[in-house]
Amino acid sequence: MEFGIWLPVYGGWLRSLDTPTAPDVASCLAIAQQAEALGFDFLYASENLLNCIHGPGESVADAWSILAAIAAVTNKVGLCGAVKPGFRSPFLVARMLDTLSKIAERRLGMNIVCGWWKEEFDLSGVDWLDHDGRYNRAAEFLRSLYGLFQPPAVIRDASETGSDSDIEIGRAPSYGLDQSALPEVWIAGHSDRAVQMAAEWGHCLFLNGMGDDELKRRIETVQQEANSWGRNVRVAANAYVIATEAAEQARQRWKSVVTRRNSQTIDFFRKVIAKSGAAAWAALDEEQMVDSNAGFELGLIGSFEDIRQRIPKLEAIGLDRIVCQFDDPMRDAGPFMKNVIRPLRESRTIELAE
Repeated sequence: MEFGIWLPVYGGWLRSLDTPTAPDVASCLAIAQQAEALGFDFLYASENLLNCIHGPGESVADAWSILAAIAAVTNKVGLCGAVKPGFRSPFLVARMLDTLSKIAERRLGMNIVCGWWKEEFDLSGVDWLDHDGRYNRAAEFLRSLYGLFQPPAVIRDASETGSDSDIEIGRAPSYGLDQSALPEVWIAGHSDRAVQMAAEWGHCLFLNGMGDDELKRRIETVQQEANSWGRNVRVAANAYVIATEAAEQARQRWKSVVTRRNSQTIDFFRKVIAKSGAAAWAALDEEQMVDSNAGFELGLIGSFEDIRQRIPKLEAIGLDRIVCQFDDPMRDAGPFMKNVIRPLRESRTIELAE
């Protein structure tokens, strides 16, 4: 199991009345350096041009600017950023990845997010398409991106270049792009189209938090689909983590969060999402929508011991990665690593040695 941290590019992750509503760039950099020192596997930066937690009146930090800054001050922690096809061209993204991989000196991750907020598309001058149309655009984006990093063979009439042979086989130009900068591709979504795209093009399917039965079903579905392509796909899921010494303490913190939920903001986003046709959020109730990606549903709220027992169960279902959101990453990530992740890693090392 790999563990990552969502960077707070929107401010706090909760739609609650006392959550910070503006991004803190300095905190993102500090969190990144702390995460690397603690031993987290990766950092994740989501891309939205409007603040999808607190509403369009609030600021948001650009994901790829943040990742570039982090790449310059870290050495090994994984970096994954979201991209919305249509907002950036495949060639622009290829150049971004090529440059950022040189800064980071490590392989990057890129999460394809098709988007669900029409106002964001309208403000950006991007055509608003229906659900299938957005996924069609994403599939074409990936085909083009792969083609840029792995140019196909081309056949041309050699007589035009004075060659003795009639036919000459060469390669399309690479435009100076380094093939090693081709990222690990994540696909975000719950729909059949998202699963199909992950199976055909992706390396990782990124899901919202959900219960065990649904999680198992989705993992089995994407693996079966990937097998039909002769591929294997990893699966990541979002989790809001509240880990404390005592289970009741964690439960009280969770109750306080949902009691302080911002119903006005939740109602606004419920209407926005309903218009989008996005499958991932369609059935969420008001308490579930306090967290932007149903993070409570993965079940990482409890004592350190509870969560140490919970994670192997998720791994047994087939989950490969957990993308963690914390109330305060600078405060909470360290105890979570010390009391949950490290003991699990040490236990796994002992098992492998026996």
